[in-house]
Amino acid sequence: MGFQPVRKARLYEQVTSQIERMIVQGQLVDGELLPAEKELMSRFNVSRATLREALLSLQQKGIIDIRNGERARVTKSNMDKLVSAMSGAVSIYLSEDEGVHRFQALRKTLEVAIVRTAAMTATSDELEQISAALEKNRAAKGNNILFSQTDVIFHLEIIRVSRNPLLVGIYQALTGWLTEQRKQVLEVQGAEETAFTAHSKIFMALVDRNKDRAEEAMAEHIDTVISLYWSQVEQSRVEAA
Repeated sequence: MGFQPVRKARLYEQVTSQIERMIVQGQLVDGELLPAEKELMSRFNVSRATLREALLSLQQKGIIDIRNGERARVTKSNMDKLVSAMSGAVSIYLSEDEGVHRFQALRKTLEVAIVRTAAMTATSDELEQISAALEKNRAAKGNNILFSQTDVIFHLEIIRVSRNPLLVGIYQALTGWLTEQRKQVLEVQGAEETAFTAHSKIFMALVDRNKDRAEEAMAEHIDTVISLYWSQVEQSRVEAA
């Protein structure tokens, strides 16, 4: 077992940690201005360079906003900031097969869990939204670009039933990162009809309030999409070789 020595946190990391903790505990709230630099230097007993390094770290995390000539302001991270911060690392991660497999597994875990809950909690208005998305998906058959867009919207309407903006944001980010997957899959003959049939099964399970059938239909659908994607990838690699 490879234990590693514990590294002593650098001063700026200690400052960063304290400010983060104050935000989490509600001592600093969204929109609140932090004290001026001189006051922060005095409170933390650190140099200007250390303080600015801490503030820069917090800014990069999307926790504070710093503008020229103004004091730093607390700004709670939103999904746009989180996704933007992750995008560079994600693109590298998705350049390898293992990374794609893991993102596909994440999508399946997320959607299967949410559709099961949606079968029990979706309101009549939410079911109408899902139904409208399904109809647009049906009407888009034959147009790959439009079908892909309406496919995403159908799944997104189910995610919205969670009423959790973080889950909605995570799903939207996932669909953006897995754009290549959708493109590859829709090149397969009959893929649109297969997807629409799966969507219809999922929707009927939601209407029937059958959480087991909804979960099973979603899992089967995503497994099919994953299988088609890797078949296309393998075929492309064989042709290239």
